[in-house]
Amino acid sequence: MTTDVQAPAPARASARPPAPDPTDRRTRALTRAVVALCTAAITVEGFDLIVYGVAMPSMLADSHLGLDKTLAGTLGSLVYLGMLIGAVVCGPLADRLGRRRLVLASGVIFTLFTVGCAVAATPWQFGLFRLLAGIGMGGVMPSCIALAKEYAPRGRSALVATIVLAGVPVGGVLAALTAAAWGDSLGWRGLFGVGAALSTLVFVGVYALLPDSRPGAADAPDPRATPSTASVGSPGPVGGPASGGSLASGGSLASGGPTAEAKNPSPARSVLSDGRARTTVLFVVANFAVLLAWYGLNTWLTQLMREMDYPLGSALQFTLVLNLGAVIGSFAIAAVADRIGPRLVTIGSAALSSVAVVGLSLGGNTVVVLCLTALAGVGAHSSLTVLNDWVASTYPASIRATALGYVSGFGRAGAIVAPLLGGWILTASLGPTTVFYVFAGAAALSAAALLAIPGRRA
Repeated sequence: MTTDVQAPAPARASARPPAPDPTDRRTRALTRAVVALCTAAITVEGFDLIVYGVAMPSMLADSHLGLDKTLAGTLGSLVYLGMLIGAVVCGPLADRLGRRRLVLASGVIFTLFTVGCAVAATPWQFGLFRLLAGIGMGGVMPSCIALAKEYAPRGRSALVATIVLAGVPVGGVLAALTAAAWGDSLGWRGLFGVGAALSTLVFVGVYALLPDSRPGAADAPDPRATPSTASVGSPGPVGGPASGGSLASGGSLASGGPTAEAKNPSPARSVLSDGRARTTVLFVVANFAVLLAWYGLNTWLTQLMREMDYPLGSALQFTLVLNLGAVIGSFAIAAVADRIGPRLVTIGSAALSSVAVVGLSLGGNTVVVLCLTALAGVGAHSSLTVLNDWVASTYPASIRATALGYVSGFGRAGAIVAPLLGGWILTASLGPTTVFYVFAGAAALSAAALLAIPGRRA
């Protein structure tokens, strides 16, 4: 006698989707919060940075301040010198002490000294406060990029870097809009005061809400972690958060940090060892050149258009469109970079900027010039943002903030030179066209340096 054995019925649970994992929901929410807070910090930095360019006509007209174009260029360069110092010093500190601490300390520094700029009585006081504010600004950027990178979902690192760095042109847009709407009543001092007030509000939120991570989390995973526990709440790439539990608590994200630090006792030396020296130097050259073009335009564009006989209201529009183009276009560029990698995208963006700036030098119809201005913003800022993602993807997590700090910091010399060059050229009566040619050549140099980096996704 045989007994029929029936196959077990399919589980009824297969008829409905599994319940959402609350850990995944918390992880996604925290990722969004980190990216939003880092972007907000970069936005107020962008406002405080770019407000000098839109305030420059008012400062030149202030007889009590006593500025000429050469001195204005010198003062404009000091903030970028400070950013170089801040990025180089704070990058390694962020790798050792934590990103959150450096974001907060740097934010407090540049907020306090932006207040100082608003009340400065003489050019030397303004220059000193601008230099010190720049040190704080230089510390915020590499820490924010590295922290956001660690929380980025897999395959979205270029998009996350773009969102965070879009804060710079968004801040520029806010500065231009503020100057266009209330510049006459606020004056240049009021414009800097608005920037300081916005920074205060943002960094109060950062203090209350921003979590931290331990550098090198992905380089030394906890040997006790199993595949199932290691994957919980860790959508990020190498260098991203490794534990859903620590993410939810906002505490340390690594349990193997000491091992990672033992392997990388000196992040400063590591960025030039193991065959990284050539790549690091080329990244610095490319960053130098694109920063010269980008911040040169943001510092001088309003005044250059005044020199080309556009009225002040129209000249402010060019700075507004430059930064709007940077914000909107950079997201499309980042989507392409996430699909095909950063190399071709970064090179193409730098080349686009060079061509567009040459077109700006020709002047002409306002609508055409505004379109070229937008393209210049798209190319210059996109090459900068995707370059930062390329750098972040090239180096291991234990030295990532150091690499970003060095590339951003030493490359920042381009931003230091840009205001000086503009002032010297205009003072020598060579005209705004020559200034545009210099900025276009810088963008072309950036593309050439990037071409020399080995053609592979790091």
